[in-house]
Amino acid sequence: MSTRAPVETKVTAGSLAAALSGAIIWALQTYAFKGNDVPAGLVSLIYVAIPGVLAFAAGYYTRHTPRPAPAPTAPASVTVTPPPPA
Repeated sequence: MSTRAPVETKVTAGSLAAALSGAIIWALQTYAFKGNDVPAGLVSLIYVAIPGVLAFAAGYYTRHTPRPAPAPTAPASVTVTPPPPA
């Protein structure tokens, strides 16, 4: 059975930011956009853009997960000899 690789921190941060963006959208809807003075088209664009922007920013600013160096491989059993001079 193979072992699973750990989830990278960039993926975790992006996923968490996308999930938390639901709370941010709820707060905007409840407190910022409760009046009728904001056009509906602008509100829908904001609702679409927030999860993507937050997930991108979280993944971009999170440190990369270091990976272990690959194990050294044994040399190939094939020997290559140059062709004889012509």
